Amino acid sequence: MIARRDLLRLGAAAALLAGCAPTKSERRDDRIRLWVAPNAAEESFWKIAVARWNAAGRGLPVSFTTIPTAGNSEDTVLSALVAGTEPDLSTNIFSGFAVQLATLGQVEDLAAMPGYADLIARRHMAAIMPGWTQNGRVPAMPIYSSPTLLWWRADILEANGLGAPPETYEQVYAFSDRYGAGRRARYGMQVIAGRAWQDRWFDFIPFYYAASGGRPYLDATRALYANAAGLQVATFMNRMFRQGWTALDFDAEEPLVSGLAAGAVRGPWDVERFANIYPETLARIAVGPMVAATPSSGPAATFSDSKGVVIFRSSRVKRQAFDFLSWVLGDEALNLLWLQQTGLSPARADLLENSRFAPYYRRSALGRAYAEHVASARPPALSEYTIDVQKIMSSQLIEPVMTGQRAPAAALRDAVAATDRMLEAQA
Repeated sequence: MIARRDLLRLGAAAALLAGCAPTKSERRDDRIRLWVAPNAAEESFWKIAVARWNAAGRGLPVSFTTIPTAGNSEDTVLSALVAGTEPDLSTNIFSGFAVQLATLGQVEDLAAMPGYADLIARRHMAAIMPGWTQNGRVPAMPIYSSPTLLWWRADILEANGLGAPPETYEQVYAFSDRYGAGRRARYGMQVIAGRAWQDRWFDFIPFYYAASGGRPYLDATRALYANAAGLQVATFMNRMFRQGWTALDFDAEEPLVSGLAAGAVRGPWDVERFANIYPETLARIAVGPMVAATPSSGPAATFSDSKGVVIFRSSRVKRQAFDFLSWVLGDEALNLLWLQQTGLSPARADLLENSRFAPYYRRSALGRAYAEHVASARPPALSEYTIDVQKIMSSQLIEPVMTGQRAPAAALRDAVAATDRMLEAQA
């Protein structure tokens, strides 16, 4: 990852030095060019939104296309920047990639745009934006937020004396001990999502956010999770493994369906998946918060798998592009349309109180649970080294704790030290 990123950084610099910047014909100022995520649901939304904007004549016309990618969006965007073929705006940008683009000097600071504060107030985003703000600058505006929460088999909980999902580690311990007592291959919950770097978004990081009240686990120069919250999470994971209340690997099957595990971290995208494949199991699911040492007084903090939109610095129509973006994100009718078309909760804190959205969520207890946590969910760390950081987290923290090779405190120290060395080398 480091070598590829450095190569792209050098490629972008070389292209600019060689005079390969876009020609005047490529940098149009008579329209706004937009790239959107390459999936049918989001494309259908933007088709309607762009048509409404163009028909209303509110500003420059907008033309859009899906991100032209055969791999991942990040590589496509970086390659377009080297070639000078990037649009004015692009969606499908996660927070870490937005910071990378900002570090490369390729995107605008949206917080400096006229009308920014009004948009944040109008869309009720004040509680959400700290996760997207670094040194007072906002490289990307979040479009949607998908919190991760714990799914529990309500029937299994009830059969073991629990009328509601656990909220604390101690409650998980007690339940796991009862559920697995005297039985082979039956576990309280799936604690580790997997061994790939991206799995940390669905185990350690959301547990850490819950334990720390949403505080960051990383800043621009160092890791921050070798603290009381990090130790609580690592100790919880360690005890679950050492007591045999969770397993090293659940890949062979969906543990919630078989009852192999009674609880697991799942995102809102899993609602549709279960509805299509496991409808009988979905009917038995109760959603609870990410557990912590003590219960939260309100919606617990957790990880949000969310994406945003950037405006490229090369655009000749930055102000007009932000006007369009503000109109789309600030219009409640369009926010509801986004929700209906994609099933992804708009990144706004008023979803359950606003009469425009509340009826949608009244139809689904699972949907309401996710909407309730939109304001308290946090995106990935604002770092261009996300993959490198989470690979270290996996190898130096998760693997040693899973296998019992290192005590929680020692594993935390090792992971943080390795992360700090990596970040220092990049400075």
